[in-house]
Amino acid sequence: MSFAPFAAIFIIAWLWVALRKLENGITFVIAVLPFGMFAAISVAGLSLLLAHFLAMLTMVALVVRWITTRTSGTSVLLPIDGRYLVFFAAYALFSALVLVRLFAGDFLVFPMNLNAGTTQVSIFFPSSVWLLRPSNANISQAFYILLSCGFFIAAISASKRFGRQIIELGLVIATSINIFLGILDFLAMDNLLAIIRTADYSLANQQQMAGIARVIGGFSEPASFATTSAALTAYFAMSALIGRKTRDVVLAVGNLICTVFAFSSTGTVALVCAFVLILLHGRGFLTNTLSRTFAHMLVILAATVVFAVCMILLLTPAPDLIADMVEHQILEKRNSMSGIERRAWAYSAFAAFWETWGLGAGVGSLRGSGLLSVLMGSVGLPGLIAFGGFLYYALIRPIGHHDADIQRTFYASRIGSLTLLCSMLLSATSADPTLLLMSLAALATVSRDEAVQTFNSASREDTTLEAGAAL
Repeated sequence: MSFAPFAAIFIIAWLWVALRKLENGITFVIAVLPFGMFAAISVAGLSLLLAHFLAMLTMVALVVRWITTRTSGTSVLLPIDGRYLVFFAAYALFSALVLVRLFAGDFLVFPMNLNAGTTQVSIFFPSSVWLLRPSNANISQAFYILLSCGFFIAAISASKRFGRQIIELGLVIATSINIFLGILDFLAMDNLLAIIRTADYSLANQQQMAGIARVIGGFSEPASFATTSAALTAYFAMSALIGRKTRDVVLAVGNLICTVFAFSSTGTVALVCAFVLILLHGRGFLTNTLSRTFAHMLVILAATVVFAVCMILLLTPAPDLIADMVEHQILEKRNSMSGIERRAWAYSAFAAFWETWGLGAGVGSLRGSGLLSVLMGSVGLPGLIAFGGFLYYALIRPIGHHDADIQRTFYASRIGSLTLLCSMLLSATSADPTLLLMSLAALATVSRDEAVQTFNSASREDTTLEAGAAL
């Protein structure tokens, strides 16, 4: 077991904020999410990222406090989306412990560890397969799912006690750190970034697109950095359109630039999805309350962007860069070695769904490509329904017309979550919903609950006034 010495600074900082108020640990965990390759502990080739390690400490501390105090303020009634998520986590654990042993040896799968197989199935890519069998990946992947789902519950509990700022502040800090790490990587400050690149992952920081280095920030490869940046771009772009805050505009633009310079096909698709989702939610910011000043600012900003794009296209080699990116990252992606390999992973995961009669082969048992194939192959139809129910009740249900700040938070977190989900549908290789998605979904859930409480309070006040008038 190895411990990253620099991680001790973050652990001490976490202790300092958590001792002042334990719920601050939730904020701290969200803030360090951009350190996507910073492992606090490595055991037998498995790296526990700093964010996961601190999330585990935070939840253990919250559980210990709940057990020792049992005060009414520390309990929380799970909303319906939380109940679906708990069932998803429970079934994921059941699949990792039972289903993988029930179907062991029945069919071939691509293992989570790409080097662990015994039979290479194609000359076009290096992945190999083995007969379905239990492995350490079952335990580790089940742990990550339980951790993410537990973090969702902890974030809801903390936000209901101390407000949405518990999550929002973490997102602001995380977004700022993400931009800063992207700048450091763009400047090729690899010696400095090596301090936070301690995980046992393959580091892909030498890739280029048309002679320009692809930015990966604090992550191990461009796609992960691009998807995180795109989700944060979507969140703060919608927040800026409704809340009209300069801070949100700066954070959205900064992460937009980070996404673009990652030159990732997944990130590009995520950005397109974010743009479409924002347009579909136009009623959230194009309302009668739209001030003349803000409308003028939108027109001036749009004109400035169009002018800047035209100048870039005319005076720089940007057209060649864009053409190269479209050709290699989109048009030729399907027939590339990576595209062929990912299709094989997806087909194998779908085949596992049928081989297990829709029950799933167990989380960590196989590698898929895209969230749908991973869920169907790993947790089957029960897990897919549970996760779909969670997404519906957390993100899809409408919120109605309420306080502008509540709508800002809800729509921003919904669009950020859906943007992240779009990228996961393309590139996810495990069933872990991730801490970032859980943070955004928790913020959407808390905002909806707050809107319901506000509506109920207003209804009771109206009823009281009507009763008084009748008397």
